[in-house]
Amino acid sequence: MNSVMRIFCFALLSCLLLQVARSADDDLTAGQARITDFIKTIRFSKARLFVYSLDPNDRKIYSATLPENSDQVFHRYPILGKIEIVPKLEKEYLLKTFAKGVKQGDTNSMPRCFEPRLGLRIVTELTTNDLVACYTCTLVKAYGFNTSSNYLLVPTSNYPKTAFDRLLDEYHIVKAKQGEDK
Repeated sequence: MNSVMRIFCFALLSCLLLQVARSADDDLTAGQARITDFIKTIRFSKARLFVYSLDPNDRKIYSATLPENSDQVFHRYPILGKIEIVPKLEKEYLLKTFAKGVKQGDTNSMPRCFEPRLGLRIVTELTTNDLVACYTCTLVKAYGFNTSSNYLLVPTSNYPKTAFDRLLDEYHIVKAKQGEDK
């Protein structure tokens, strides 16, 4: 292959890779918009919000023995504790905080450890949507949201972590330890 042909092939491959990267970035941005738009449109007084403390450390124990979602497991992650948030203002604050984190998520820098310690279930009159968040790698798996795939994978920021940690502490819900998953 002569050098002109190699340069042409390299340029063509570069263009294709750039297009694939743009498409993936567009998918992430669309997923972020889908989650934030949903949170903007729900009626907080009617929605039910459940917050879960999850333990990625013990996932191996449960993956083959319990159903995907049960009173002990939330999307295959063991539940350390759970609380239903009832006050409308508290639901509104937590969901808007979560949406702001998703909106701030950086689509360009996403490590991939996915060791979630937070789960949310939002139940409205028409839908049930689940969110599983890892604030170590700043990713969220969003289940529901009328997608053709099983879940959306979107970036988030650490912005909501403080609010949810404070909530879990306030209700005396055990949190998974950081750094024990290795």
